[in-house]
Amino acid sequence: MLKKLCMIPLLAIACLLPLVSVQAAANTEITSVRVATRNDANTPFVRTVLDVSRKVTPRLYIDKSGRYVTVTLPNTKIDKNVQKQYDANSNVVSRIWLTQRSSGTDLNIKVPRQVTAQDVKVFTLPGDKKANRSDRVVVDVNDKSGKVKQWKHWGNESIGIHSSQNTKGTKTGGSSVTVPSYGGSASYSLTKGLKGKTICIDPGHGGSDTGALGAFSQEKNITLAISKKVQTLLQQAGANVIMTRTTDVDVYAPNDGAVEELQARCNIANAAKADAFVCIHIDSYSSADAGGVTAYYNSKTSHDAGLAKYIHNQNMKATNFQDRGVRTANFYVLLHTNMPATLLELGFISNPGEEKALNSEAQQQNFAESIVKGLADYFDNNGI
Repeated sequence: MLKKLCMIPLLAIACLLPLVSVQAAANTEITSVRVATRNDANTPFVRTVLDVSRKVTPRLYIDKSGRYVTVTLPNTKIDKNVQKQYDANSNVVSRIWLTQRSSGTDLNIKVPRQVTAQDVKVFTLPGDKKANRSDRVVVDVNDKSGKVKQWKHWGNESIGIHSSQNTKGTKTGGSSVTVPSYGGSASYSLTKGLKGKTICIDPGHGGSDTGALGAFSQEKNITLAISKKVQTLLQQAGANVIMTRTTDVDVYAPNDGAVEELQARCNIANAAKADAFVCIHIDSYSSADAGGVTAYYNSKTSHDAGLAKYIHNQNMKATNFQDRGVRTANFYVLLHTNMPATLLELGFISNPGEEKALNSEAQQQNFAESIVKGLADYFDNNGI
């Protein structure tokens, strides 16, 4: 009898274990969603990226009509700050929306033309704690219309330079093209002083691209606010300031492809023959504990590292955020600008304390002043 009684608690625990396991798995959250048209491949496609707090195994379903694609993420839930519906290039995707189920989340994609399993690619990418990168689920849907033409404007300096009028470049079709490597240009100046220098400031995201989302704010608005303060300070110092955007707009066009948007920003700087390019962003991660300031560069010239270093050193004097250092990266705008360039991640919008500070006038002004001081240090040391 005693033996039987002892078995009862064990059986009860055994029965509860599956429930505990399911509840733990259900804590996996979709923390952000990004949608972009990619036309730098042989077949253009719309890419949807979902950041998740831990690894998940997606399942793909396509209905009999071929007009509805569903990717199920078992045991996941949608973070309260993630919106449920998204726009995309209407030639490829009619509608994208998230549906919360008791057993998980569905990513639903309606397409204007029939697709098969060969037209849809679903895969996962691992997270990287050191780089504060989340696990990701990626869904690519190929263009079946033939209307999304492959990008062929490499080196065309007219794309994006009239962004204030939202001028759109003419799209052309054709066969596969090769992405050019950095061409090199010695037109930038390294002499002392800010006066007379041409500086391109690139506020990250804008318009249809919100960037990272915080509890109450959007990355695109913070980057623009800081950038406009940098513009004012540089102009007061006698510099010629080129802004890739001065309002909440896409630089190329709403819901455009990643290549068009980024190339447009580079071309604005290249056409102006800027002496330095500074791209301003705000970081994000699935964990609210992540935080800090990072400066990125690519060694396409011998002066990119110096630009990142001098600005980052001043950035760290302007905040109590963690110092995440100066790092190398192959970000598009760092590779395709003809002058020394740096991309700044000025804190984490996913960190409650940093988000609050980043939305304050004081912290925005401090960062703006530090960027200008860093640029002055860079030129005063001839970019070395």
